[in-house]
Amino acid sequence: MSHSIPIRLEDFLLKGQVALLMWDMQNGLAGKSINIENIKPNAHRLIQAADALKIPVFWSRHVLPPLDLISGPFKLFLMKKQKVSDPSHLAETMREGGEDVEFLEGFKPAAHHIVIEKSQPSLFVDTSFDLRLKTLGVKTLVIAGVATDIGVEFNCRHAAALGYYSVVVEDACGSYTQEAHDRSIDFLRSWITQVVSTQEVLDHWR
Repeated sequence: MSHSIPIRLEDFLLKGQVALLMWDMQNGLAGKSINIENIKPNAHRLIQAADALKIPVFWSRHVLPPLDLISGPFKLFLMKKQKVSDPSHLAETMREGGEDVEFLEGFKPAAHHIVIEKSQPSLFVDTSFDLRLKTLGVKTLVIAGVATDIGVEFNCRHAAALGYYSVVVEDACGSYTQEAHDRSIDFLRSWITQVVSTQEVLDHWR
């Protein structure tokens, strides 16, 4: 790298300084994306390429506690998601043992991958993620998964606040509406995040 900060895509994707983050590839989250069937083959290609180069692969797994242990702001989020006007009407969701927290068929993390459980839209909150990245010397996160406008964007913002760079793989990400996906991609592209295609990442990971 000829600069003190990465400028070219290849600078962001350097082996030894990069990790792949598969975001919420679970039945109850990614499984509900409008474009999940387009995401799946690209996600597989990214994982295979990372494994071939021994690039660390992280998976987020969203598991919620009982409703009485969920914070107020996240309860408001759940109320919007479940379309209820009172928190007393909320239904338990994303609990351990439920089908919605299981990874999508064909997306079971490998034994050498790192699975980190969380209950917030950022993998940096109340988890070991930041410590694992620092231990591995990671400077850049390549992010794929669902939802673009929630966890993907949230982690890009949080990563930057902690000094990490992010690369979002547009055709390996999705949301629950095309408008939400596009809106977030437009913001990330106008901000400091590299927004690229699966093929662009693979071209540098061969």
